[in-house]
Amino acid sequence: MTFLRTVRATAPTRARGILVVLAAAVFLTFPPATAAASIPAGRETVPVYAYFYQWFNRTSWNRAKVDHPIAGDYSSDDRAVLQRQIAQAQSAGLSGFLTSWKSTPVLNRRLQMLLDEAGPRHFDIGVVYEALDFQGRPLPVATVRHDMVELVDRWGPQLDSRRFGRPVIIWTGTQHYSVADVRGVRTALGGRADLLASAKSAAEYQRLAPYVDGDAYYWSSANPGTTYTRGRLDALAAVVHEHHGIWLAPALAGFDGRTLGHTRTVPRDQGQTLIRSLQDSFASRPDAVGLISWNEWSENTYIEPGHRYGRQELDALAGYLPHRHDASPATSTERLRSPPWTGMQAAGTLTAATLVLGGLVIHRSRVRRRQ
Repeated sequence: MTFLRTVRATAPTRARGILVVLAAAVFLTFPPATAAASIPAGRETVPVYAYFYQWFNRTSWNRAKVDHPIAGDYSSDDRAVLQRQIAQAQSAGLSGFLTSWKSTPVLNRRLQMLLDEAGPRHFDIGVVYEALDFQGRPLPVATVRHDMVELVDRWGPQLDSRRFGRPVIIWTGTQHYSVADVRGVRTALGGRADLLASAKSAAEYQRLAPYVDGDAYYWSSANPGTTYTRGRLDALAAVVHEHHGIWLAPALAGFDGRTLGHTRTVPRDQGQTLIRSLQDSFASRPDAVGLISWNEWSENTYIEPGHRYGRQELDALAGYLPHRHDASPATSTERLRSPPWTGMQAAGTLTAATLVLGGLVIHRSRVRRRQ
């Protein structure tokens, strides 16, 4: 409002009213940036979410599984199972799920059920958009754009993050898409969601940084507690923070993808792998942590209670999270977001500015004549 005060102080009484109105018109065409989430550094606990999958049918458990849930070989349509999963996650200290999704009738139905159950429990839901098909090929960008717009049109209010203020969408496979593709999807969303890349390196994030709101690195087979792992996380975190983005750091409980053809394994070490991984993640000063995973049973990263490990990781979380000491996020305490700039807004601004300048010129001309 400094501009308005200046107008009032310099304009004579006769012209003051008109100029104040015109100045207000300019001010209103520049609505102030809004803080989506005012997060005082070091005062709020960094939330921990778990990657969550809703792709399970009764027959899914017949393929590539070495362990099974204590809840039984469930379908993701089972509401009672979903209610129990949310309750277990909350009791362990998790703030929400990051659910895998793309627009299909089955996944849309399951997402709606998840949101209906999570909302009354104050349990956040973010969306991991699966932009790769079963063979790992990228979906057409037109499909990605359509699905993400549908997501915010249909479920936007239910997806608003309690931490970040807007829906959080993680776009998997961004390395397969051009800058123009990402920019186009970001534009189509119209500032209604936080769009996170899935870059695995600082260079990859730099390529997309102007067109995304942050990064979520899905590193399911890291070796926690090593110099290499911490260095890689810190390097990616630094470039995300440099661009004032949301850094969603990965953590894992273990990994064994041999049933899928992988050769690497990461032993669980009776829950200590999870603790070391969380320590690595928190050391990178994240805005949030994405735990891999709640229920990925083929890569054996799950923390959902199963017959082999029971509640091992849930108990480890419940014992560790309340006593951890978070490093303050390196991003700004307020992430300022301006509304999307539109042609109508630009035209209005130009018109209002012209009127103000014209009014000042006319006023000065009249003053000179009187002198």
